[in-house]
Amino acid sequence: MVSEAPDTLLRTRLDAVYPLAVPMSVMDLLGCALIGWLYWAPTTAAALGGWLAGCACVVGTRTIVATAYRSGRWRGVAATTWARLIAGFAAASGLLWAGALAWMLAVGNDNQAMFVICVALSGLTLSIVNIAYWPIYAGFAAPVTLGCAIGFALSHRAGGPVLAFGAGMMTIALLVTSKRLARAVLRAHRLAETNQALIDSLAERSRELEEACRTLEQVSRTDALTGLANRRSRDLRLAAEWDRAARIGSTLAVIAIDVDRFKRYNDTHGHAAGDRCLGAVAALLQDATRGAIDLACRHGGEEFMLILPDIDGHAAASTAERVRARIAAGTGDPALGLPERVTVSLGVALAVPGEGGSLHDLIGAADAALYRAKLGGRNRYEVAPRWSGRSVAAA
Repeated sequence: MVSEAPDTLLRTRLDAVYPLAVPMSVMDLLGCALIGWLYWAPTTAAALGGWLAGCACVVGTRTIVATAYRSGRWRGVAATTWARLIAGFAAASGLLWAGALAWMLAVGNDNQAMFVICVALSGLTLSIVNIAYWPIYAGFAAPVTLGCAIGFALSHRAGGPVLAFGAGMMTIALLVTSKRLARAVLRAHRLAETNQALIDSLAERSRELEEACRTLEQVSRTDALTGLANRRSRDLRLAAEWDRAARIGSTLAVIAIDVDRFKRYNDTHGHAAGDRCLGAVAALLQDATRGAIDLACRHGGEEFMLILPDIDGHAAASTAERVRARIAAGTGDPALGLPERVTVSLGVALAVPGEGGSLHDLIGAADAALYRAKLGGRNRYEVAPRWSGRSVAAA
């Protein structure tokens, strides 16, 4: 039986029966005390004393083992070893009781026999809680009922053979029905284990799915080369910030950024160097933002944009100059390993969405300012002028 059950399932069943070992030991000692009191006499003192000592030894050892198992300090011991131990104690206790019952029923009077049968039936009833691991129950119950059958067979009272036959049949019935009940309990344990494994698996799959969704969401919003927000993220953030600014009456500024002469840089140094250049520009651009307030994004090729909510025109222009200077100086750092220093041109535009205009107008104004910066010699920024009917302010 032990070898048939997986270790985890066997431990589950042992976890169900081992906590009952101590209460069962207490009931065992109580039964021993009652029987000893009933049959104690000078002529039976030696035999009863030896039996009581044997029972106490089994009960004490079983209690120590049960306490060790429940402490959790010996979880490295194989489940099969714990199973054999507790089944062995049950069998030892059953054999001790079988010998005592056979003798007591054979020599006792009717009142004593009736008392002994009540104690035996109480023990069988209480031990049914060990059905989660059938060898424990069978190891105790079968010897007890067989001991009763032998005791009735050896007694000289009327009806002894009939009672012996009945006890024998009871032994067979107990083994058959308890085995069926144990199988049902085992199936329930297996079903519970399977359900728990399914729950754990679903929970793990759910975590994996959530992580995949987060990764997919991040990928869908992030530019693979630079790690900045991509064009989709830019459009979503612009729309959200425009609506928020219109609702609360605040400002929204954007800075359109373009790497100067990037095509020549790419053609001269190769695409790998061009990619490193864009990565360096992106990192320097990200450093210029106000954390989660602003958004730095790449929306194609060598074109970038900064989205700056709740900022005035002078602060937006200062940000543009700071970005320009940082990129011009930073890309010349030998540590970056770029073949030459690069510069950027920038166009700044600011609007108060609540006063009219559209998001398209704001982006168009920033692009127009960027174009003027290019025409004006590059490595500089321009601020969009106020357009008619649109609240876009110059610095």
